[in-house]
Amino acid sequence: MKMARACTAALALVAAFLGAESDAARADHADACRTVSEADAARLQGRPAVVTDIDGVLSQYILLDYGPTNGAFLDKGIAYARADAALMLNVYHRRGYAIVYMAGRPRQMEVLGDSMCDATLGWLEANGFPTEAGDTLVLLRDGVPSVVDAPDPGSAMAEWMGGNGTALFESMVGAVKDHYAIEPRYGYVDSSVVTDAFLAVGVPAAQIFSIGNKGMLRLGYKGSTPIVGPESNPGYGAHVRDFVIPRVPELK
Repeated sequence: MKMARACTAALALVAAFLGAESDAARADHADACRTVSEADAARLQGRPAVVTDIDGVLSQYILLDYGPTNGAFLDKGIAYARADAALMLNVYHRRGYAIVYMAGRPRQMEVLGDSMCDATLGWLEANGFPTEAGDTLVLLRDGVPSVVDAPDPGSAMAEWMGGNGTALFESMVGAVKDHYAIEPRYGYVDSSVVTDAFLAVGVPAAQIFSIGNKGMLRLGYKGSTPIVGPESNPGYGAHVRDFVIPRVPELK
């Protein structure tokens, strides 16, 4: 009887452990804004990837005196794509790289009646960015109440990201890196916060590109490469011409 009880207890512990492990595994890739099928997961498995922030990186700054574009997007559903941002990611996509989009936008918020996930995917598609399932991931997480319930969620998000953004982005990239064995090879950022996250998950410093004249503690932060312009909203045309096309290898 004692042995039976011990076996039952042991099985319960194993079941609890497996259940916790399963919950953790689900949490690891629950950031994706759409269901990833087994076929799509197989296509992502082991792929070199381009990882990119969205706000202020693929989209422009809205106001010269207020950096984070997510303020306008969260509040009004407005964002303007940077020149040649979609062209750049389509070149990477055609060369075989997985594209991992991410943002600090609270997933449970709505923008003009759409979920934040649907609004973000819709914006990417409308502006010509690659969004094919099996080749791309869009990662968002639920936001904290201090952001979601704030009178001005955009400003609250910017403030929250200043202290928590590195851990947020590191955990998101780290989760899909572990789950799909992707290799984060190139990264696009607009802040030192996200640069630190990309460095932590193994993106080579020389292949992290910071866009714009705002957000960085200093140009070339920790060996990253700045893309700057005479205005606050430089585009990617010269970068595509001088770096992506001649220097990014096509995957076999």
